[in-house]
Amino acid sequence: MKHLIAILSITLLFSCKSEKKDPLFAMTPDQMEEDFQLFQSIYEEANAGLYKYHKKEQVDSAFAANKAQITESTSYREFYTLLWNVIDYTGSCHNRLTYPEAVDDALNPKNVFFPIPLKYIDGKFYTNYTYNGIAMGSEVLAINEMSIDEVAKRCGHFISTDGHNQTGKYTDLDSDWFAFYMYLVFGEQQQYTLQYKNKAESTSTTLQSVDYITFFNNYQKRHSATYDHRITKDYFFTYKDSIGYLNINTFAMGGPKSEGHKKYATFLDSVFIAIKENHTQKLIMDVRGNGGGNDPNDLLLYSYLTDRSFRENTTAHTLFQEVPFPDYYLDDDIDELAKELKEEHSVFKDGKYYQNSTFNTAWQPKPNAFTGDLVLLIDPPVASAGSLFASLVKSDDNTTVIGEETLGGYYGHTGHIPVYYELPNSKLELKFSIVDLEQDVQQLPDEQYGDGVQPDDKVVQTYPDFLTHRDTQLEYAIKKMSLK
Repeated sequence: MKHLIAILSITLLFSCKSEKKDPLFAMTPDQMEEDFQLFQSIYEEANAGLYKYHKKEQVDSAFAANKAQITESTSYREFYTLLWNVIDYTGSCHNRLTYPEAVDDALNPKNVFFPIPLKYIDGKFYTNYTYNGIAMGSEVLAINEMSIDEVAKRCGHFISTDGHNQTGKYTDLDSDWFAFYMYLVFGEQQQYTLQYKNKAESTSTTLQSVDYITFFNNYQKRHSATYDHRITKDYFFTYKDSIGYLNINTFAMGGPKSEGHKKYATFLDSVFIAIKENHTQKLIMDVRGNGGGNDPNDLLLYSYLTDRSFRENTTAHTLFQEVPFPDYYLDDDIDELAKELKEEHSVFKDGKYYQNSTFNTAWQPKPNAFTGDLVLLIDPPVASAGSLFASLVKSDDNTTVIGEETLGGYYGHTGHIPVYYELPNSKLELKFSIVDLEQDVQQLPDEQYGDGVQPDDKVVQTYPDFLTHRDTQLEYAIKKMSLK
């Protein structure tokens, strides 16, 4: 009962505001219930991670509590939120629920969006752009009489993370999705009242709402863009104060047969040969912002940083081989996907299809693997293959992890193969991944099941460094290694 009350409180928190229905957005309660039931059935038959962090009866309660909120007055936006409440509760960073293009096209030109980007720093929000007399870097205290803590909590609810992770729910509020999150929380607004503080003085002002393109243009001119875009290459290596610095901004270089992967593999080999020849004993490995990419780019990099044999996962399973609900499946790869699943996930046990061991071979350390002092830099956007890599590195004893908790899980995640469905009445696009896996990592006292990769030293960018575009975490890492 206590758990059900918590689910209901979330539902009411995000769905209590009634609003006039736009004909383009209008759905009957029967249509909403039909889409909701199909959504539940798809999740139950195809989502292998549905009960990864909560028991079946708890997830069943989440479905029931949100479906019960559908009424004659439920708007399209509120219906989206009811679905999202369940999606978010299941806890996977690969979950998505997307408005159809026709609804986006109708919504985006409307002057209903919050006009300026904000920056989240250690529990506070600051303006990230000078606008209508509001100085850049002003601390935002409230929006439309809602405390900024509550605004952040409600907007962050629509950001998907692995497990019980909360850190990642705030980092994406710095993104160009922020105006949409604000729309999901507040609905269509003609204006926003902003209470803010510049230095010691608190004041308030009213900002007229804008269309999405105007917000996006303001976002492109944000103050932190210089810092956010400091990485202009997918990967590079250099030295900083005689300390090796390897930055891998993404693992999306292509699969094992692609030219992108081959170029990346050649780059890594040359880097670690040079590190060995130069007798480099200190290395900073920076994967901040790495949201994942293609196998085996993450595993290949780890093979240069470890002294152990390892696998990508200890177990991996799906719930099906033939795609369920094919009439609502969006991609044209149903036959190809079924063939792939029958080859790779061929071991049927306890109602699940487990990965054939031939697709999870053991990796060995590279001859030129680094054996010195290693620092790993992480932050909340690190996810999927990025967080899998970070979890493997943290699991080794020679590593110090600096930064902030990743939104991708330490012990495992549901990933690998994405599927896309369209709900017939709302035309909402449902995306999730179907392979639930446990990662080949040590049990650690500071890692609870459902956590992201936790830093050994938590370091966040400071407000003064935000103003001056200084990299707080990298400077901390260089200073820490220089003292060894």
